[in-house]
Amino acid sequence: MNFIPLFFIFIRMFHFIHTKRIYYFLQGFAKLLEEKRRNPDRKQVILVDGTASIFIMYFISDVLYLLYCIWLMVHDATWTPGFLLLIIAAMESLAIHARITGTYEVDAQGYVYPRMWFRYMTFAETMFILLKLFEGN
Repeated sequence: MNFIPLFFIFIRMFHFIHTKRIYYFLQGFAKLLEEKRRNPDRKQVILVDGTASIFIMYFISDVLYLLYCIWLMVHDATWTPGFLLLIIAAMESLAIHARITGTYEVDAQGYVYPRMWFRYMTFAETMFILLKLFEGN
């Protein structure tokens, strides 16, 4: 049994449960950066509370997940699962940023989130591959 996929199973479960909050956090951070570029002279104070620190740790672990997918692609035996995990991880982000019809929804404030069916599809595919890696096949 390989316990690295188990860690990433928990990370992807966190991502699935908190998808709306993650996208809200990302889009809010992007708006802060855009505001900073428009007004470089203005000072900004950013408070990091417990929720923000949890999401910062999540994003660090998400980068580790992408590096793990690349590491899987280096080996001949796990090249296919690594490639598939990398493509699936990019699908959700690509669907939001490219505004692929039917894969996203927009709330009243203008924030964009993936639709539920799309989240279930990517989550199920990811879990299937990671569980296969966890059991050692």
